[in-house]
Amino acid sequence: MKPLARTLIVLGLAAVHGLVSAGPRHYGHSHQRHHHHHHHRGVGLGGLVLGLAVAVPLIALASQADRQPEVVYVPPPAPVPPQPVYAPARPAPVIYPRNGQGPGQLETDNRECNRWATTQQAAMTDAGVFQRAVEACMDGRGYTLR
Repeated sequence: MKPLARTLIVLGLAAVHGLVSAGPRHYGHSHQRHHHHHHHRGVGLGGLVLGLAVAVPLIALASQADRQPEVVYVPPPAPVPPQPVYAPARPAPVIYPRNGQGPGQLETDNRECNRWATTQQAAMTDAGVFQRAVEACMDGRGYTLR
């Protein structure tokens, strides 16, 4: 128990005891001939109630002062890895041969341009980069893309 709380309890109880132990006071007429003084040697029920009325809140205050605040550790939220931002995919372009290439040549050139596009920086993480690389390759091989 902390010294301040202990001091408050002791002072409160001492004050109550002083009030109660003063005993009953008899105020009356001085011309009465016969009266008895009864000296009570104890606190009595009223003193007990008053003592408890002072002591209980002081004890509760002292025990509250003794309590350590509860520390709760809340871990920070897990970091969310950044998500790649993809440009909306454009529709596949229509490819027209400019130099009379046949369907077999178109298929071979398209396959080779796709393979080459995968070697370009950022093409595997960004669909827009991949598509532009394929289109540039096909343009270089004599195709028009629309």
